[in-house]
Amino acid sequence: MPADNLITLHQNEELVSDDIREIISYRPHWIIRKGNVVFLAILFLLIALTYIIQYPDMVNASARIVALNPPKNVNAKSEGKLLKLFAKDEEEVKKDQHLGFIESTASYNEVMMLYKWTEDIIDSITGYKYDIVEKKPLPALQNLGELQANYQGFQNELQLTRQTLANGYYRKKLNALKKDIQYMSLLKDNIYRQQKLQQQDQELQQNEYKAYEKLAEEKVIAPIELNQYKSKLLAKDQSIEQVESQLTNNDVSTHAKQKEILETYKQVIDQQQRFYSSLLELKSEIEKWVHNYVLQAPEDGKLLYVTTLKENQLINQGQNLFYVEPEEINYYAELTAGQRGFGKIKTGQQVRIKVESYPDAEFGYLNGTVNYISGMPNRRDSFLIKVELPHGLQTNYHKNIFFRNNLSAQAEIITVNRRLIERFFNQLKKVWER
Repeated sequence: MPADNLITLHQNEELVSDDIREIISYRPHWIIRKGNVVFLAILFLLIALTYIIQYPDMVNASARIVALNPPKNVNAKSEGKLLKLFAKDEEEVKKDQHLGFIESTASYNEVMMLYKWTEDIIDSITGYKYDIVEKKPLPALQNLGELQANYQGFQNELQLTRQTLANGYYRKKLNALKKDIQYMSLLKDNIYRQQKLQQQDQELQQNEYKAYEKLAEEKVIAPIELNQYKSKLLAKDQSIEQVESQLTNNDVSTHAKQKEILETYKQVIDQQQRFYSSLLELKSEIEKWVHNYVLQAPEDGKLLYVTTLKENQLINQGQNLFYVEPEEINYYAELTAGQRGFGKIKTGQQVRIKVESYPDAEFGYLNGTVNYISGMPNRRDSFLIKVELPHGLQTNYHKNIFFRNNLSAQAEIITVNRRLIERFFNQLKKVWER
């Protein structure tokens, strides 16, 4: 560097103060140096987010969850102690399976023994085959409580039926009547043989009379002698009529015996019908007892306890004890939408259903699809919409909602799934058009 320049630079440095020199030597922060670039990057990021983020148009509606085959509840029909539990929580059960029984004046085991006996008898005598009534003894039961009187009445009817069907009075009477008919048939055959003999004798007597009649015409014999032969012929005719009368009396007696047999059969059938009616009445009373004191599964499915249950626990009448969840349940939602925005709703649109009993912040919401839209409003000027639930009652948080009849909910029908930037420009467009 030339000497003149060095002298000039040195003179200039002497003219600059320390404060100015400090300001000139200070390096700005990177935000100040690169602020415009950061601002532009954030701006582009926000614009990209408005393109990515979707803010759909929605129509709100009230909803309720419905099932075609909902879980069935099992309630206590009477008050008392829960003496026995036969099934555990979440156990698979069959229809009419006994889940437990409540305390009563009757013994559960004895009632079930009597019920099994009545079912066996009814199955066997459906075709009027009453042999089992004589062979299968009625169990001797002493602890039937309120069913004891019905049991005693049926026991008496059973005894009469057994006497009727077995080798008792009616059976012996029928055998005797049948024997009488057999004897009358033999007697009738004997009378027929006598009738044939007498008819032959009558023919001989008639031929003899005709011969003497010719002799009387020729005046070979006297008329009075002809009358004697005529009297003998009339006697033969009378004998034949008596035989025919015996045949008629035999038929009348046989018919009377057959009628008596029919009446006896009718008495037997009447007794069978009285027995059958008494049997059905006893079975009906047992079923009433079972309905009141035995807890039964309404259908096949999984048993779910409503609350903690244990034996000897006091149960109130009408208390809900169990649910039986069927193997296959079809759930759907019924929406009630008003006039506002109804024209935008179409089949196939997605629906978010938020069940009121299960807060969506914790449990999430159910996803559904519109599959039916009513064309006519109801009395409240709203429309019915049915929504299919492809995932059942599993929410978007993969949590299952327990079904109860008519679960109320709020639904959001997504009519147009637009991006945030589209909504922004639509708002600008509306402002511009004003």
